[in-house]
This record gives sequence, structure tokens and C-alpha cells, in this order.
Amino acid sequence: MHAEILSIGTELLLGEITDTNAQYISSRLRDIGVNVYRRITVGDNPGRLLSAFEDSIQRADVVIATGGLGPTDDDVTARCLALALKRNLSFDENAWDSMRKLFIERRWTSTGSDRKQAYIIDGGFFIPNHVGTAPGQGIMIDGKLALLLPGPPSEMKPMFENYVIPLIREHFPSLAPIHYVNLNIAGLGEARVAEALADLLGCPNPTVAPYAGAGQVRLRIAAHGCDKGEALAMISKVEKEVRRRLGHHVYGKNEETLEMALGTLLGRIGLTLAVAESVTGGLICHRLTEVPGSSKYFKMGMVAYSPKVKIANLGVPPEVVYRDQSVNEEAAGSMAESVRLLAGTDLGLATTGFAGPEGGTRDEPLGTVYIGLSHKKAGISIHKLIYPSSRPRAKAYAAQRALYVLYRFLVEHYGKRR
Repeated sequence: MHAEILSIGTELLLGEITDTNAQYISSRLRDIGVNVYRRITVGDNPGRLLSAFEDSIQRADVVIATGGLGPTDDDVTARCLALALKRNLSFDENAWDSMRKLFIERRWTSTGSDRKQAYIIDGGFFIPNHVGTAPGQGIMIDGKLALLLPGPPSEMKPMFENYVIPLIREHFPSLAPIHYVNLNIAGLGEARVAEALADLLGCPNPTVAPYAGAGQVRLRIAAHGCDKGEALAMISKVEKEVRRRLGHHVYGKNEETLEMALGTLLGRIGLTLAVAESVTGGLICHRLTEVPGSSKYFKMGMVAYSPKVKIANLGVPPEVVYRDQSVNEEAAGSMAESVRLLAGTDLGLATTGFAGPEGGTRDEPLGTVYIGLSHKKAGISIHKLIYPSSRPRAKAYAAQRALYVLYRFLVEHYGKRR
């Protein structure tokens, strides 16, 4: 069984707003076992919208449209679906009563144009909207379910949860929910991950698919079985094999971030950390302190952007600071060591580099970043990367890589998490 999603509104095509509805609906349909085959964006044009409905109804078992249910002339969604089904629209007293109750509760004044929203496709039903004025509606025809929902996410989401999901389950009782796990991977690109897992990527159940992100890869393992236990057992088997092949590169699951994984490790091992940032401008400190309880291990952060601050506050030698504009391995190592000693911590982490769009030297081109890591016993290690990109992406990538450098060091020296 599969579905198609129609996002309706010229403002979507013009890029004036982001279509979060389609993403939300896709993820929730996936959770209950419905495959989304297409997501289509259509402007407020009756001809094109009618054509889109006709095509989607012919192809899909479930068609869900959002937007275009308001009281104005350009809100044509219900009329176009009715035309596609060769049906009429009729005024629905129940839908109108639902709307009037909301008007009364909020002390709004209704207008004649508001009644337009209470017209429902013949043979269909209305879906209550307890947040806004536009009711949704749906119709079951020839074994297929078509549903219309308002565009504002604050209205659409509760309607989807409270009415749409139960409707789909009622009309399609044999659905088998898809269960999945996301593994978060750092230190390897998508191509390297795909190469290491090539034989697993072609399996039909469970399916394994990598998705590239900012300095990491998300690996989705999804399965469906006779029951939840069977599906999770299949996922677990594949997950163990992935972890065996990729080792420390797999740092977490699902919503676990790299800074969360680091917090778990640092808390278990009992080490403390200080950070000195130049190129990343405080991003590393921000991410570390987003984790509740981070004050137990994160003791100090410094954004040493100015050459004078690197010299006066971190004690980096002037000749190092002024060589290649502080972008060199000695600067990164000295910053990491100095911030560790200054804070009295076990670990010091530092970054320096060229984020762009200007900068770079003959020896250190734009996008060069040095990461320094200092440990009270293991000494100093330096890691270099070159990632020419936009300034925000370069900074984000450098922060991610620096956190991974620290994570890898902890895993290699102290073992994996329990």
C-alpha cells in the first residue's frame, strides 16, 4: 500500500515558506506502515491542481493534501478534488456547527465567506479542526482514501494524529508498521560507509540506507515483520554487524548527538575538558553545554579569535601566531595545551583555521583547519582537515570533526561505552 502527498499553495513554490507538513506526514505514515511514493507541490491553480488530484488518485491508495481550505477565492482544494472525483460539494451542517462553536469560544465574528469552508464533497465526511476555522474532510471511494487538511502545521498535526491515523488504520487494517533504528556515524563519508556495507544495502528486509549530513552519516535500518519483536530482532542482527564493521565510527543511535555521546564517555571515565576555539567561534562550547549535566566535565571555553589574545591569554608564541595567520599545527597544539593548563583539566581541545570566504595562504589554503588535542599523560596530537565550503558549513564541519577527534581518542584510550 502506498500514499502520495500534495502540498498546495503558491507560497510554497515561491519559497516563501518551508513545507514542513510533507516531512511530518511522511514520517508518521512510515511509522504506521504506509509507503510514500510521491510528494508533489502545486500552486493555487485550479487546472494544475485538478490534474494533480486525478493523477494521484489513479496511482495511490491514500492521497493526503494540505493547504487551500480557507475562505478566500484562491482556496480551491476541495473544489478541485470534487471535480477529480466527478462529485459535487454540499453544505454540511455538522462542519458549520463545529466552526461556529470555535467562533463563539474565541469571540470571533464570522463572515459569509466562512461558510465556504463547510462545503464537503458528496459522500465524504468532515474532519474537526479544534485549532483553526477550516475543517478538514475526506472521502473513501473505490477502496481509496482521499484526505484534505489545512496548511498551518499547528492545525494539521493534531488533526492528523487524532483523526487521520485512526482513519487509515480503520480502512486498511492489515498495515504492518515499519520499525527502524538510525545509527549515527562520524569520521567516514557516505561513500566509505556504503563501500563497507555494500552487501547489506541491497537487502529488502531489513533495508539499510546511508544519508549524508554535516560531518556525519545517518544509517537507517528498517524492518517489518509479523510483530514488533520479529522486526526488532532483524534490526538488532544487522546493527551488530554494522557496528562490527565500522567500530568506533558508530557513536550513537537515533537522536543521540556526538556531544551527548561524549558526555556519557567523559562522565563514565571521570575526565574534565577545556576548549579553545578560533575558527569555530564557540560552536564546540555551545554544543557541549547543550547537554544537561555538562558542567561536571566541561570546565572552560575560550574563543581566542584575535592574534593578541592567542599570545597574551593562551601563551602561544608570537612566531607561531603570525605564521600563516595562526593556521598551523603548532598553533593548534599550543592552544590545546595552554587551555588545558589554564583550566586545570585532563583534556584540552582547540581549533584554528580558515572558514572563508576570504583568507588562506599558499601553504594553508582556504578551508584548512587544524584541531589540537592535549591530554595530561598522552601528550598533544594534531589533526588536519581541508573543507572549502560556505563559512557556516565550514565552521559546522570543523566543530563536528573536533568533537569526533575527542570521541575517538577517548574510545581508543579508555574503551567503548558500557
